[in-house]
Amino acid sequence: MYNDFFNSIASKWQAEWEKSKVFEANIDYSKPKFFITVPFPYTNSPMHVGHGRTYVTADVYARYLRMRGYNVLFPFAFQFTGTPVLAIADSIRRGDVDMIEFFKSVYGVPEDKIKELGDPYKLAEYFKEEMKNTAKSIGMSIDWRRSFTTTDTRFEKFIHWQLRKLKELGYLVTEDDVVGYCPNDNFPVGMHDTRGDIEPEITTMNVILFEGSESYNFMVATSRPELIFGVVALMVNSDANYVVVEYEGKNFIISEKAYKKLSYQKDMKMIKTISTSDIVKLYGINPVTGKKLEIIKSKHVDPSLGTGVVMSYPAHDPFHYLAIAEANKEFEIIPVIETEELDEIPGESAVLQTKNIYALKDFMESIYRTEYYKGYMKDTILSLVPDFLKQYVKENIVGKQVQEARKNTIELLKSLNIYDTIYEISNGPIYCRCGAEIVPKKIKDQWFIAYDNPKWKASVLKAINNIELIPNLAKSELEKTIFNTRREPIGRSRGIGVKLPWDESQIVESLSDSTLYTVLYTIIYKMPVDIDNELFDFMFLGKGDTKELEKKYGADLVQLREEFLYWYPVDQRHTGRDLIQNHIPFYIYNHLAIFGEKYLPKRIVINGFVRVGGRKMSKSLKNIYTLSKAIKEFGVDPVRITLTSTSDLLQDLDFNENLVNPIAEQLKKVYDLIDRLLSINTEIKGLRTADEWLSSKIREIVEKVKNDITSFEFRDAVNLLLYEMYDVLRDYFDLIEIPNQEVIRKISSIWIRALAPFAPHIAEELWHKISSTFVSLEKYPDPNELDLYPDAILEISYINEIIENVRELEDLVHKKAEKVVIYINESKKVKELMKNAISAINDGISLREFVMKTGDKIAEKVYVVVSKLDKSIRDYLLKNEVDEEQIIVKNMNFLLKRLAVSEIVIYNAEDPTVPDVKGKKSQALPLSPAIVIE
Repeated sequence: MYNDFFNSIASKWQAEWEKSKVFEANIDYSKPKFFITVPFPYTNSPMHVGHGRTYVTADVYARYLRMRGYNVLFPFAFQFTGTPVLAIADSIRRGDVDMIEFFKSVYGVPEDKIKELGDPYKLAEYFKEEMKNTAKSIGMSIDWRRSFTTTDTRFEKFIHWQLRKLKELGYLVTEDDVVGYCPNDNFPVGMHDTRGDIEPEITTMNVILFEGSESYNFMVATSRPELIFGVVALMVNSDANYVVVEYEGKNFIISEKAYKKLSYQKDMKMIKTISTSDIVKLYGINPVTGKKLEIIKSKHVDPSLGTGVVMSYPAHDPFHYLAIAEANKEFEIIPVIETEELDEIPGESAVLQTKNIYALKDFMESIYRTEYYKGYMKDTILSLVPDFLKQYVKENIVGKQVQEARKNTIELLKSLNIYDTIYEISNGPIYCRCGAEIVPKKIKDQWFIAYDNPKWKASVLKAINNIELIPNLAKSELEKTIFNTRREPIGRSRGIGVKLPWDESQIVESLSDSTLYTVLYTIIYKMPVDIDNELFDFMFLGKGDTKELEKKYGADLVQLREEFLYWYPVDQRHTGRDLIQNHIPFYIYNHLAIFGEKYLPKRIVINGFVRVGGRKMSKSLKNIYTLSKAIKEFGVDPVRITLTSTSDLLQDLDFNENLVNPIAEQLKKVYDLIDRLLSINTEIKGLRTADEWLSSKIREIVEKVKNDITSFEFRDAVNLLLYEMYDVLRDYFDLIEIPNQEVIRKISSIWIRALAPFAPHIAEELWHKISSTFVSLEKYPDPNELDLYPDAILEISYINEIIENVRELEDLVHKKAEKVVIYINESKKVKELMKNAISAINDGISLREFVMKTGDKIAEKVYVVVSKLDKSIRDYLLKNEVDEEQIIVKNMNFLLKRLAVSEIVIYNAEDPTVPDVKGKKSQALPLSPAIVIE
């Protein structure tokens, strides 16, 4: 609607800012410094509106503080490292039709250019330039001198220095461990390597080894090993493929999907495939009871979970009971757990109630929880085991709570040499960006950052008490993440990025090279290219001989050290909520380890996601909304306001035209009004009540806006600036015929400056109609620029209250008023009661206490009336008398005009001679007149 209008203004002032180097930040000891950062983006795609929310939120605050007199540094860099860039480049190189079409239709990349982007470096460079241009287009107040990429030689040497420091501290270790692993790319993966940015969560599953017929054995994974006593069959999926594998000298039957997964964990070799028709001809043997077990087919077996072979305990699992029923088989049902809250055979009870799969799943989970926490092992299981096991089972399992019995059952299985474990991704399936399903893999001599180090973890948990989290709700989420943090594998075998300094076959993964880089912003634009560890030690830790180092490097190292000391630590780090799960904890861990508490970030600000069409943005859903597209369609400043100020900070917002267009329309109305205000030329001298009221209302708004921005209540701040301030000016012009030029000019200046952090481009355009300076560098408005006139606020508020009450009555009776009758209460007794109520409120006396103390029937009503008044008005009323009749008479023309009535009659409710129209006379109170419409 107004996109061309807003964007033409934006382009004009962005060019001027860049030309005048407005946002370049240098050391200035005359001002307080403020260092604000956002995580650098992966350069595998354009900036989208989700990026925009985080980055522009930071920019709003940076601009606000710059106008508050702070020396603000807001830098930006680009993340080339990791699989996001590599996966996209590989897809293009392979000629992925969907990906290429997506690049053309959604990202707007020219077709002839796409061919070049099969090279990951060219892809990263292409989107780096796109991101930089978009960041400028959205009006971010960045010092671009300090920009860099993660392939910069200086960055590489810095990461080498950082890793060596961690290694010296004992936080970089090599161990054999199980990690999420991409079988296609052949490297461990983290959250940012997967589709949907999902962190693989690895859990351990119990495995019981069953002997079987014809030299075939069965490897069975289970989460409930204590139910081995009640196993009556083994189950396989009739539609799945199964294989025979050799493992530890024996042949085991497992699903083909399980083999593909377990081959990364176990030293096993596939011997041959085997059909389910052949499998069901076999039998297994319960290794604890010796019972012969039939093999049955069931669609309820998931061949990708565990080993694809399931031991059936129908007494305690509704799916197992259902599988036996569907197979038309008769088995002895053996309950082994008793629980007061469940039937003796809970699996059967559930199936008798429903055969709905989703309902049965709920039953299964409920049975599992109840039995685990409240169940006891039945004594009947003693009769199921051979004599040589009876003593152990009697002493350690019979009658024990399930939690204890499970541990003891595992010990029993171990002693029989029939127990093993496998690893499973509990939140799977998860897919690598290349498309392969992630598997757990045990890796030998893998390099890890030991985030699970107890001492380190404890110090981080303690340190976050010194970091302000906004909103504070995010703190508990961060604490939980830190408490559960595992060691992080740092190596990748392929991709773009920094190589491990002691192993060039390994590339440092993207979450491990993005933990400390914000220190580089302070000095990178002055750093020599040829740099070594001793120089980093000097610049960041203050170690080494200055003269010797300057002689070696030929640089003014004192100046570099001074820049670091001046700017660090980061005063405010902005990020999306998803990074609480990894980046933010890692960021704190590394700062604490290498720099200590002194250089921890002072504040971390977390914002929610941006959704499109009600769903998280995803290439598969084809709902990526690029920031450049949003700017083109709606205009820069409307997009800035929509992304930052239409929901609470931690809430998600759904970006769509119905959200942006009203913002754009109101912003244009505000622009047009201010433009008209600046052209006003009158000779009114002295302040009238309306002028005083306008001054007071704008002062109140400015105070609220400052408080809202400081507390990141951006939505409230924008509502005040775009809507309430607009309405106040509209009311002002209704109150007077000729405006006061001096007052209007002052308020115009305040309004433009207050808008500048949110809508910097139209603010700059309007500002230059009255000044040749940049509004971006002007002083943010202070409430004290305007005087407060409580009597004027009271008067106009009183009149507006009458108008509102009349309109409510009109709505109630569905009739337009022709005449208005107003009853006012001039009783000295009631007015004194009103002052007493004000004193009570100021002293913190409750309504109940006040009513009991006064004993007056109308005390409650009076208390309620004055409690709704601003404190400044209440304080005014304590010292001044108010003539309500005089106020109404004074503003009679305004009331007649606004209400569009022919007559307004004023009666003193205390006068016994005046008529009591519709019995409303007695309802009048001071400052709360009774109103009748006719």
